[in-house]
Amino acid sequence: LTLRGRIALWDGFLPLWTDWMREQMPDVSLRLEIGFEEDIMQGLVQGTIDIGLMYTPENRPGLGIEYLFDETLFMVSTEEDMSWQNERYVHIDWGPEFEAQFTTHYPEVEPPALVANIGWLGIQQILQSGGAGFFPKRITRELIEAGKLWRVPNSPVFSLPAYLVYPQDRRDETMQRALAGLRTLGERERGR
Repeated sequence: LTLRGRIALWDGFLPLWTDWMREQMPDVSLRLEIGFEEDIMQGLVQGTIDIGLMYTPENRPGLGIEYLFDETLFMVSTEEDMSWQNERYVHIDWGPEFEAQFTTHYPEVEPPALVANIGWLGIQQILQSGGAGFFPKRITRELIEAGKLWRVPNSPVFSLPAYLVYPQDRRDETMQRALAGLRTLGERERGR
């Protein structure tokens, strides 16, 4: 069974599913991959992957799309009193959904000097050189608790839905149980 997901979903969410699968279905071989929406969708359409997890899926015939949970993105900084509008702000390309919310909230903001296409890269950049950026609560929780990052006060909170995408014609027990595990973990994430 091959699952491909956005890298941010591998941080603190999809490894729980992998553990669940190893416990529930130890005889099933898993292939775990990182991808972006375009290649995840292409893999699903071509049948080279079985399950995709992403933020902005496209409706395609034969594919089921299910909402799993909302990522809560808020601004964090390496300094307790840092304003985000400075040269060390790292803008993360979380996809069109995030860009629409960001542009609506900040219509006059100039293009940022630093842009990363993966949240992990942005976190590494600000931890190394200082700065601020919008990141999922799930990913920054431990860094905030450790005093390495701080929430920027009065900054907006954005919501980014995570989706499960799969071929609707797959009715075998392995696929159905794998999907059930993801749904259960999605419900838990919604409850946090």
